[in-house]
Amino acid sequence: MSRSINWPAGAKFAFTIFDDTDNSTVTNTKPVYDYLYEKSIFTTKSVWCFPPRGDYGGQSLQETDYLKWVKNLQSQGFEIGLHNVGDGAFTRDEIIRGLKEFEQKIGTAPKIHCNHVSNPDNLYWWDRRFVWPISALYRVAYWLKKRSPVPAGGDNPTSKLFWGDVAKKKLKYVRNLTFCQINTLACDPRMPWGDPSKPYVNFWFSSSDGHNVNLFNDLLVPGNLDRLENEGGACIIYTHFASGFVDDCGRLDPEFKRRIDDLSSRGGWFVPCGELLDYLQAQEGRGKAGYWYRLSRNLMWAFDRVRKYIRYRM
Repeated sequence: MSRSINWPAGAKFAFTIFDDTDNSTVTNTKPVYDYLYEKSIFTTKSVWCFPPRGDYGGQSLQETDYLKWVKNLQSQGFEIGLHNVGDGAFTRDEIIRGLKEFEQKIGTAPKIHCNHVSNPDNLYWWDRRFVWPISALYRVAYWLKKRSPVPAGGDNPTSKLFWGDVAKKKLKYVRNLTFCQINTLACDPRMPWGDPSKPYVNFWFSSSDGHNVNLFNDLLVPGNLDRLENEGGACIIYTHFASGFVDDCGRLDPEFKRRIDDLSSRGGWFVPCGELLDYLQAQEGRGKAGYWYRLSRNLMWAFDRVRKYIRYRM
């Protein structure tokens, strides 16, 4: 299906990155963006509106130096997305206040969002990411591991953390499944798509797994880039630039630089996630994802999780 897409300016393929802000600071992430900008690869950086309260570290929009840097990224052409308003538990009122602060400081509402690990306010997370029977198996596994039911989530109107109605108005795209293949569009050829059973999310999209610097570099090996180019596909990598891309002396991982050098030489369309998804949404035959399609994607995701565990033990 991706072969039929004519990418802008005669590009052979499309490529972008969603950078999860976990543990991200100016110090441990800025060199990555400096290099991407040098190579004219424009991507999406997620942010937190408030300082972390849970198990993760990192800076937020409350810190002057971080906010200044984020706004500079935006002025250079990078997209600023949301990764919940922060790490940990936030009430509905705090979430609404955080979104207002995002708009005031960034100048626009976030177009794109990804749930953060196990934040209790996540939208359609845990078992609700999946269709039956995958969802039922997940609930059982969660109970056996945690000895508690899955959290209510921010999509449950009875929860004190409910913000689904606000998300519906503010957010256009929310990430769900992540696959191990380079061509994200081949894994989810109908993205971005809506799901009537999940009314508080307008459109879902998938991503390719570049969790840390090792997975990222493995995903962008020359053979995989050859495949992406030959298929005329689209890759949306989900990664954490704070996870090993920059060393303690502020130096970029040399293998990452080689991968980016190779990527940038191949005639791709390098735009932020929101712009790529807008372009896909405008194509004919997208946006429809019935039960059997979603089940097939769920099963593909489960198979990829097994492959990832065997290879990386994670």
